[in-house]
Amino acid sequence: MKKKWIVSIVTISGLITITLIGLGIIFDQEEYEKREGFTSIYDVASDGSIAYVFYEKGKPGIYLENNSKIQSNPIVQLEDTQEILDISFSADEKELAYVVAYKSKEIDLKSVIKVINIESSKMKELVSEKALVTEIEYHPKNEDFIYYLKAQTFENYSPIASARPHDFDLFSYQISSGETTKHTNLKKYMMQSLQVSSTENKAYVSMFDDEHAETADDIFASHQRIFEIPLDNPHSYQVASLKEGNKDIYDFTLTPNEDGFIFQAVNETGDNGIYQYELFHYNRETEEEKQITDLKEHTSNPTLGPDGKVIYFMVDKQFGSRDSDYHLYRMDINNGEVETVPIRHDS
Repeated sequence: MKKKWIVSIVTISGLITITLIGLGIIFDQEEYEKREGFTSIYDVASDGSIAYVFYEKGKPGIYLENNSKIQSNPIVQLEDTQEILDISFSADEKELAYVVAYKSKEIDLKSVIKVINIESSKMKELVSEKALVTEIEYHPKNEDFIYYLKAQTFENYSPIASARPHDFDLFSYQISSGETTKHTNLKKYMMQSLQVSSTENKAYVSMFDDEHAETADDIFASHQRIFEIPLDNPHSYQVASLKEGNKDIYDFTLTPNEDGFIFQAVNETGDNGIYQYELFHYNRETEEEKQITDLKEHTSNPTLGPDGKVIYFMVDKQFGSRDSDYHLYRMDINNGEVETVPIRHDS
């Protein structure tokens, strides 16, 4: 009797767990379907054109606009079960690459890199992965190469943490040959903000400096820094930002001469207890850091603008709440003046 009783309890517990998981998935799907508005995903071309991702009734679309022409319809429109994870202009700016994934990643972990010709609207699929491609970047001088970050798993590393991508590495894809190259074999817990050098055969990413961590305390004490990865010898990667200090670097971009970085980091905590993220400049020659924005908001996603004279970035006016409210800004590198960038969907 006791054995049957235990089996019954286990069976009932299992059914309850399955039911709760099912309800969670349904709830998540409903929330995804409600997703609306501007996102933090965008790219800027040398002629000032801005491509960005906007959700309408849960459906993600890519919109393109500049000072001379505004397209009322998206150049790419997906279903509400999908999402766009990143976009990138080609070197000749005739095409735009983008990553498509399913919103229910725990159920269907798959992502596809596609390219659309901006003039003809012709699309082609380049890469399909049973994994999560989180970021893409065209080589800034050669439109035949696309670099990307890929996570092998999408899971929660602790019972109280939400599922996130893990086990990252750096890859590239040559369009003309169809050849994929795996540049690293690090299986990093986190890797983000991919940048590709236009002057050297190198890529840059943000990841934890935990290579020599041996204990849990060592891992806890590690920080997110910018790493330089020589593509012809990726095993010799090294820290390219300040090697000491307690700033965690998240998003960043190369400065115009690639002699430094403009990066996002926590500056201080606001009166409401929410972290305030600002942009900072790091000079690789002098190893000096300085704060360059003072918006007391959530400032992120810096991108180098036309001619290297302007830095674009995003500000989330509702950071810390359930719904984000993104706005695009730009800053003159020489005088530090900041202004909002009018986007048709921005309100």
